[in-house]
Amino acid sequence: MAPKPINITTSSETSLPRCPDCNSLKLTFDSTRGEISCGSCGLVVEDSYIDQSAEWRAYSKEQHTKRARTGTPKNLLTYDHYGTLIDYSNKDIFGNSISPEKASQMFRLRTLQRRAVLQYGTERNLLRALNEIKRISSQLNLTNKVRETAAMIYRKILRTGLVRGRSTEALVSASLYLSCRLHKQPETLEDVADKTRLSKKKLAKNFRLLLKHLDLKMPLASPESSIAKFASILNFSTKILNDAQIILTKAKAAKITVGKNPNSLAAAALYIAALQNKTKCPQNEIAKTCQITEVTLRNRYKEFIRVLDLKVSLN
Repeated sequence: MAPKPINITTSSETSLPRCPDCNSLKLTFDSTRGEISCGSCGLVVEDSYIDQSAEWRAYSKEQHTKRARTGTPKNLLTYDHYGTLIDYSNKDIFGNSISPEKASQMFRLRTLQRRAVLQYGTERNLLRALNEIKRISSQLNLTNKVRETAAMIYRKILRTGLVRGRSTEALVSASLYLSCRLHKQPETLEDVADKTRLSKKKLAKNFRLLLKHLDLKMPLASPESSIAKFASILNFSTKILNDAQIILTKAKAAKITVGKNPNSLAAAALYIAALQNKTKCPQNEIAKTCQITEVTLRNRYKEFIRVLDLKVSLN
């Protein structure tokens, strides 16, 4: 096999490997000999180069799956990243059922393996917490990125000893809500609390506890992150959603959104956009969906109308 050139780029990039003798960038890699040599002066820059690729070939996806010996990628939602799981199917590698003696032996091995993995209280706590994260995030339809961030946060507070003497469910829920805020997901305290046995007050208390001990910079909640969610729940059209987003942009330019509840701003923008598109929607329904009061909705609505000089027909 002929040597192939590597790193063919302009000579202005000084960070690329060069020949120590002639300072040339024309380095070639000979995969047969495992050598990296200079194409200008012939100097062998590195020999006995380790080939990082697989020593086998695969011509289909099935062959690749059968010949690959690597495991699944590291996942923070899995308790034991690289541990062994003994299957419960009681079948050998060829799919045949094993003998009763072997089945009894495998049952005993499964029991010993489970006891060896979960022999400490912190390990059992982490396993329960990860299962709780999966349960709550599944009900909230959260992405894997949000779930893994929540698992990372809980692992961190478990190492610091913050979980001692506190409810696992409360800290898991607070970790999930913190992860949603970090990824700008439109989940509120009420949404997370509804999927648990916690009150909104207790969840907020544990959320502030995590912020204090982890020293995190929490991004401010914006109405843009939740307005699409509210519009979907209220069955508003795309035209109403786009008009509401334009109203919010004008309100930000007029600097009337500072210090206001993001949910109230999104509710007022949706209400005005619905009236402009002649779509009837009661104030109490919008207020309930956006988790605010009707008085707050009317106050934000009147402020938008007055400052932005919007034309709305109530008929």
